[in-house]
Amino acid sequence: MNLLPYDWCAIGYLAITGVLILIFHKNVTRWYLYLLVRACVIAAILSLTLVKGTLPHPWQFIRDWYPLSTIALFYFEMGKLTRLVFHRFFDDAIIQWEKRVFRGMPCIELSHKFPSLLLSEVLHLCYFSYYVIAVFLAAWLYFQGKVVPFQETVFAETLTFNLSLLCYPFIPATGPRYHFDKIEGKLASGFFFRLTHAILSTGSSKGTAFPSSHVSLSVIVLLCALRYDTTAFLILLPLCTGLTLGTVFGRFHYAIDALAGAVLAVLIFVIMLVI
Repeated sequence: MNLLPYDWCAIGYLAITGVLILIFHKNVTRWYLYLLVRACVIAAILSLTLVKGTLPHPWQFIRDWYPLSTIALFYFEMGKLTRLVFHRFFDDAIIQWEKRVFRGMPCIELSHKFPSLLLSEVLHLCYFSYYVIAVFLAAWLYFQGKVVPFQETVFAETLTFNLSLLCYPFIPATGPRYHFDKIEGKLASGFFFRLTHAILSTGSSKGTAFPSSHVSLSVIVLLCALRYDTTAFLILLPLCTGLTLGTVFGRFHYAIDALAGAVLAVLIFVIMLVI
């Protein structure tokens, strides 16, 4: 077998969550289906690693890109697992952390202090760009033939994202979007404001606020771009900065969620540099 680090990342995540589901199976409807699907996915991943060297196209493309597809798949499933361990959300505790660290509630205060429609639209656009950020650097490196940087970037992304997901069953929190009123007034009339909230209303997994996987993923991508490609870094810098601010301004996350996500990404990047 020719297992790469991001293969182990996917298999490890499936195995760890499988063990959690087995332990806390009373809290999961049809828990055995989750275990069956995990066994099938692990078998599929292993089947892609049986051949050493380059696979025939399009199998090689699937081999290279399947890890990034797990970001969406694992995230949507997590909505069913956030109360796997606990039967409540921990927003009250996180709000107290927020107040102690920031001496206030930035997730509520920012839109009041800066009620600019233009600023709101830019930040919501940046938040929406998350879907582009997740694949941009990987595609940039891949289609330039930079195989090792591509593989290391994909590994960094999936490891960071999966570690974020593993926090949610133990610290489930809904975030300010569920806990407080949504922004109203002129800011709510913006196109990107309405687009972002429309997408989140259908595709959001409740209980996945702390740490912010949006911020952790965008920060690790930005750091990898800084390491591997200056041009990509300069393109991503305003988007990732705006996304981090937008998570708080738009009341999608508490500021402490964003901070925790950024710290997680930095720690993983430093560890990858050392090992």
